[in-house]
Amino acid sequence: MATSRHPGALRRFGIAHVIGVIAVTGVVIAGAAIEIAKDRKANIAAAKAWDIQGPPCPALTQAEFTAKRYTALKTFPYDEVTIGRTAGDVSCSDIKDNGGKGFGTDRVCQFTSPATLTVISKAGSFFFVPGVGQPSTLIVHKGVPRCVMASKFTLQTE
Repeated sequence: MATSRHPGALRRFGIAHVIGVIAVTGVVIAGAAIEIAKDRKANIAAAKAWDIQGPPCPALTQAEFTAKRYTALKTFPYDEVTIGRTAGDVSCSDIKDNGGKGFGTDRVCQFTSPATLTVISKAGSFFFVPGVGQPSTLIVHKGVPRCVMASKFTLQTE
């Protein structure tokens, strides 16, 4: 004799699974939301710490830079950007744009005393001359740098 299942039992079994999937999905979404909130707070704090304000660095064209015989022999790759300096030390960090709230990433480098700075990226070649002994910061947004004559970085803060 063949046994048949009761249709109500099958429905209850299906509903239990649906409720379980919904509960697990809710827990996963809540966990992800908590992590996103933590990351956002950390990104905002990092953006504030690396937000360096100061007067703009003097900028030169490549022809002016070359004519004055400036160099920036200490170069290093930073993601898709090559940064050069004449002297001093550097500290860099990836910072979320829009004050830490954005989805893009800016490259921020603080220098103790670079004298000259060069940036080569897909957006072009850029040349700055903050001067000897002048702490400076480069903020590279979408391959385009901005240079300010200020920095919080020293060898003591490293």
